[in-house]
Amino acid sequence: MKFCQKCLMPSTRPEQVFDDGGVCDACHSVNKKQLIDWNVREKEFLEILERYRSDGSKYDCIIPVSGGKDSVYQAITMRDRFHMNPLLVNHIPCETTLVGQENITIMRELGFDMIQVGANRKAYREMVRVGFFKLGDCCWAEHIGIFTAPIRVAVQYQIPLLIWGENSQFEYGGPAAKRDNNFLDRNWLEQFQMLGHRIDDLVHDGINLNDVKTFKYPSDDEVHSVGVTGLFLGYFTKWDSRHNIDFSLKLGWKPNPDGPVENAWNEFENLDCKWIGGLHDYMKFIKYGYSRATDQLSIEIRHGRMSRNQAIDELQKSSEGKIPWKYVPDFLNYLQISEQQFLENLDRFTNKRIFEVDSKGRLRRDTDGNLIRKFFPEKI
Repeated sequence: MKFCQKCLMPSTRPEQVFDDGGVCDACHSVNKKQLIDWNVREKEFLEILERYRSDGSKYDCIIPVSGGKDSVYQAITMRDRFHMNPLLVNHIPCETTLVGQENITIMRELGFDMIQVGANRKAYREMVRVGFFKLGDCCWAEHIGIFTAPIRVAVQYQIPLLIWGENSQFEYGGPAAKRDNNFLDRNWLEQFQMLGHRIDDLVHDGINLNDVKTFKYPSDDEVHSVGVTGLFLGYFTKWDSRHNIDFSLKLGWKPNPDGPVENAWNEFENLDCKWIGGLHDYMKFIKYGYSRATDQLSIEIRHGRMSRNQAIDELQKSSEGKIPWKYVPDFLNYLQISEQQFLENLDRFTNKRIFEVDSKGRLRRDTDGNLIRKFFPEKI
């Protein structure tokens, strides 16, 4: 296991690429941003928008929102900077937090219409069960809903243009073929969000497909009949999560009131669902040896707001790698499982090659019951 020589990103990140000098492709993406003529990109964007702009009597585009700081930035930018009339679409998480509910309301207070899509909770719960026990991702269902519900609304309301936020393959690193894409389509969803388990596969898990309609992507004929097009705002405007935080805070958006979310470095991301921040990020940690704090600190390094050595100090002080107990009781109750079943399943998905084990191959833990890393980024 090795780490990027510029940021903290490890080689265990799926589809991560390092150059011969040990620098990850996400760091190269930041350098590439410096060479982009953003005025040309904006002109290109405006030309596209003119094809969809109305007189204000109709919605010009759909913006998928979670209520996070990026959602606020996207919505305000599209309305006030590019003078579009957007309809916001929110896929309701399986279990929302109080601050998440407040931030969704703030977006409506800022003057936006919103459609909230709430899935059948009984079937949703079974999808969470499949994600947790079969795929090792407690938020598998939520990730699918975030990307399918807006497309379904676009088809139903015949609003062809969708504006997504960042291209995660560009911002965090990923296959070169996908980094420069300025659109999101079904192939993107299936490659990067579904973990190889399609909605149709749920019949083998005992779930009736008629009960999970909100998670089913529209047919190609439906999409083509409306002409649905999804674009990344981050392709046409310079994307910076710190800027989006400051921008949103000035408008009344709220961070996590208890400070940094579990397994994160700051209190500004993954606030809407009780376990997308803590448990989801912890499950990433046990599989790949890094979590949200590493992502956030790497962004700080790439934007010149922190040195790599400072980021390593911050990572050591963060809660990354600690079991996120805050909402575990809620999760156990949600799935009606025991704490023992919960912990045993976490061990099933833990990559023993990157954590310490004893002579019998059993995972070793510290005095607080947390895994012990074999690898940690070293200062240069």
